[in-house]
Amino acid sequence: MIGSEELEARFWPMFSQVIGKPISSGHYDKAQLPEWDSLRHVELVFALEETFGVSVPRERIAELYSDTDTILGFLREDGSKS
Repeated sequence: MIGSEELEARFWPMFSQVIGKPISSGHYDKAQLPEWDSLRHVELVFALEETFGVSVPRERIAELYSDTDTILGFLREDGSKS
């Protein structure tokens, strides 16, 4: 399991790349980022799985399409094994 600082250090560059613009750490919901549409969310799920070595259960995909705190919480609870 990786620490919170390393998790965030890996998450934000990956998130920025998927969204397609520089994003600094903080709290963002999908309403604040119009670029974060449903297609980008699917790309984000694949990127999370690849970057963090996790498997996002189908039932959690929609839950993660809300805000960055929810995604980071998922990684802290269920993932961040690599």
